[in-house]
Amino acid sequence: MTFAEQYADAIALRRVKLRKRGFALAVETAPPTGQAALWYADAVLCVPRSGQAVARQIARLCGDESEVTVPWRSLADAVGVRDRAGNLRRYTERGVKALIDAGWLGVETVGSKRGAKTTFRLLSGDCSSGCLGWIDDREWFTEAA
Repeated sequence: MTFAEQYADAIALRRVKLRKRGFALAVETAPPTGQAALWYADAVLCVPRSGQAVARQIARLCGDESEVTVPWRSLADAVGVRDRAGNLRRYTERGVKALIDAGWLGVETVGSKRGAKTTFRLLSGDCSSGCLGWIDDREWFTEAA
């Protein structure tokens, strides 16, 4: 029995789902583009893993703009990573806090509960060598006295 014969049913089922959906991959897997891609390239170096995942999705949502308004729940679904307790939103909130603490993100929430509108604004954070963990070249290339 060949591979195609063995998995013909599963392949046909996936082909139907792909035809129905119209695209092979989720939008969340697409890399950031535009101005936000440059922001993401710098911000990802200065934050922990949770901040990196959140930065990727916020940059993807922003595109050529410098801000995006999206509900917390939608952002958490886009990030798609759970913390140890299995919570999507807490992991996302921790990533946003890391970005805010590093100076890469501004958050403004208007309203409360279900009617709340949260705006995430891209900021230029700290790109110093201390943040990036780079080695200061003066330590290595000193002149002999």
